[in-house]
Amino acid sequence: MRTEEIDRAHAEHTDQFRLLVESVRDYAIFLLDSEGYVRSWNAGAQRIKGYSADEIIGRHFSTFYPEAEAKSGKPAEELRIAAADGRWEEEGWRIRKDGSRFWANVVITALREPSGELVGFAKVTRDLTERKRAEENRLALAVEHARLAEAARRAEEAVAIRDEFVRIAAHELRTPITSAMMGVQLLKRSVGDMALSSRQALALDTLEIQMRKLVHLISRLLDKGRMEAGALRLERAEVDLVTLVRHACEQWQIVSNKHEIVLTTSPGELFANVDGLRIDEVLSNLIDNAVKYSPAGGRIEVGVSADQTHASITVRDHGIGVDPEMRPRIFERFFQAHPDRSGMGLGLYLCRQFVEMHGGTISADFPEDGGTCFVVTLPLA
Repeated sequence: MRTEEIDRAHAEHTDQFRLLVESVRDYAIFLLDSEGYVRSWNAGAQRIKGYSADEIIGRHFSTFYPEAEAKSGKPAEELRIAAADGRWEEEGWRIRKDGSRFWANVVITALREPSGELVGFAKVTRDLTERKRAEENRLALAVEHARLAEAARRAEEAVAIRDEFVRIAAHELRTPITSAMMGVQLLKRSVGDMALSSRQALALDTLEIQMRKLVHLISRLLDKGRMEAGALRLERAEVDLVTLVRHACEQWQIVSNKHEIVLTTSPGELFANVDGLRIDEVLSNLIDNAVKYSPAGGRIEVGVSADQTHASITVRDHGIGVDPEMRPRIFERFFQAHPDRSGMGLGLYLCRQFVEMHGGTISADFPEDGGTCFVVTLPLA
């Protein structure tokens, strides 16, 4: 009676263990005979590999390997090692019933009788495709990150080289251009009231205008270099913004007599504690832009107003404007909204830097009827 109870308990335990194995869905667990032919099949094996028990039992387990590996004898070699060492484990590609690949962790364990006779193998397979894909994605991201970092480093080096070249070139050009400008002014004073033909007078005026443009360009390049080196300092003083803006408009009206520059100011004086030279440069850049992008005969409107704490300076043109997709970038260094026009893309960049150094702001509006309106705000004294 005692023996019968033990046998019954053993049979129940065996059935429960078989039921446990067959019910597992996260792992493919099955038996191979000593030659590698499938002898059992659980629910996990069917889910992972796609075969039903009727389709796969009796077939060789090399069915699950890529064709090249199956023909190379790799499956048989794995069984040989498992038989000799007790187990074999690896990760590699395996093939499902539908021909798709999955990345598998495989453990093959040799099964022996108490006498030591080999009776088969237990094979456990896990599908690690998602982990493999995640690792590949992480690797790809790391490679891409390294590539972008290297590209950024090279770009920074190129920008540094370019900036150094621009700085040196600007310094080297300043002296001869300044001398040439003084020569032009001396020449104009020398001719005085001499009777010049209209063509000669136009040539002399054109020469002066172009020399002024060169001086202005060199100043921009030098200011950019000083600013980025942290060497630019403001020399503040009490400045009447109304007078400063009026003077700038008068100067530009002489330089660009093909445009109408209209000034509107609040009555009286409007003092701010600013570096007059730098604010004059901001105005010059903004009016230069308005002239550059407006047709001959175009109207350029400049205004000065104030509230209790801030002064506002506006420069409005009715020219070609800026395409919507380019508007967010107009204050970037070396950015040109219209590359076909002259310029280096430094004017608006320097405007923003100078204004912000004064604790002010600069922005651009784009009216529906065309053109561009720049607005500069500066704290009042």
